[in-house]
Amino acid sequence: MFDCIIPAAGASSRMGAWKPGLEFRGGTLLSAAAARALEAGCRVIVVAGRDSDSVPGALGSLADRVEIVPNPAWEEGMMGSLQAGMARVSSLFFFVLPADMPFVPVRAFRALIREVYIRASEGLPERPVFPAFRGEPGHPVCIPASRIPRARGLPRDARFKDFLREEGPVFVEIGDPGIRIDLDTPAEYEGALRLLSRSS
Repeated sequence: MFDCIIPAAGASSRMGAWKPGLEFRGGTLLSAAAARALEAGCRVIVVAGRDSDSVPGALGSLADRVEIVPNPAWEEGMMGSLQAGMARVSSLFFFVLPADMPFVPVRAFRALIREVYIRASEGLPERPVFPAFRGEPGHPVCIPASRIPRARGLPRDARFKDFLREEGPVFVEIGDPGIRIDLDTPAEYEGALRLLSRSS
């Protein structure tokens, strides 16, 4: 079992509303992300911040199946939330999946896990593993837990993306655009809802 950190602590300033709690497919963006990780066999760690009291409600029936970790310093940025989640990781590799990416397919998790085991069987060094769509990286990212001590020592204003780039990431082509679709703005969210309505 791999752990999966889902940061849900920010202010969602670009959206104008708390993103994890927005309605999506009969649940919320947060419950959709958590459901994908759980279906992939992950132990899910949700990091809560500004709207921490709303997190159990946004998870709905999944609330009892995940660990909710508070980040009192959520205003200092995403790095602090990731560090709070990493403090609870117990697996040898772990995923990070943003709460605003509900279209990530379960097979993306499984493809990355498969790549981790292939590399281990071939004696290759541990590396962060990203899914890619047409050569462009997306989420979730699978990270060796051996990198946690260094990551937890980074300043709160550091960019996790830069840290992972320095670690020599590996990319696995997935062939699914869902790994790159995040919903940051009202227009992106409304577009996603229209897409769902047309496909239903």
